[in-house]
Amino acid sequence: MSVMVDNPTNYFSQWIGDRTELLRTMESEAADQGIPIVGPVVGRLLYLLARLRKAGRILELGTATGYSAIFMGAACREHPGRMISLEIDPQMAQQARRNIDRAGLADIIEVRCQDALKALVDFDEAVDMIFMDVEKQDYVKLLPILTKIAEPNGLLVADNTGFKDAHRFNETIHEDAMWASVNLWAFLPGHSPAHDGVCIAVRQ
Repeated sequence: MSVMVDNPTNYFSQWIGDRTELLRTMESEAADQGIPIVGPVVGRLLYLLARLRKAGRILELGTATGYSAIFMGAACREHPGRMISLEIDPQMAQQARRNIDRAGLADIIEVRCQDALKALVDFDEAVDMIFMDVEKQDYVKLLPILTKIAEPNGLLVADNTGFKDAHRFNETIHEDAMWASVNLWAFLPGHSPAHDGVCIAVRQ
């Protein structure tokens, strides 16, 4: 019978991928300023999912400083495609634009300073990948809108599904025939928090 590794938290911490100097700086800034970011593991997951989907039209809800956007934008550039990221906080949006410009992705990623719930009412662009990282209680309110704008076989990734405020979303998407989903509880080094849930779903 196979035996699990000793100290899995320490063991899996060693497999974090290399990042650019910019991303490492953003990680340090996030830690110093208490800004929640997805960290290098979820960032890499988003990059790989975007590449696998060959996503050319990505929508992000919740930019923060642009950390996750840089991972997805890098994948989007390879197809090529474009990405829209919505951020409600003006200062965060400006900081994200600066970081995205430093990453050489300003021509790929457009940061809009908007409230996702209000902005998506009139959003008429079909997208093939969505990353959701806004207020967790809003996830379930956003789901019907995301169902309309997601392409068939489009991806939805929802962060922080381990939070209590995400419960109604977790329950709803699990029972929604329009989505095939899996909700994972995982150890995510560098993520805020390090132990959390991530939901990955495909639009039927």
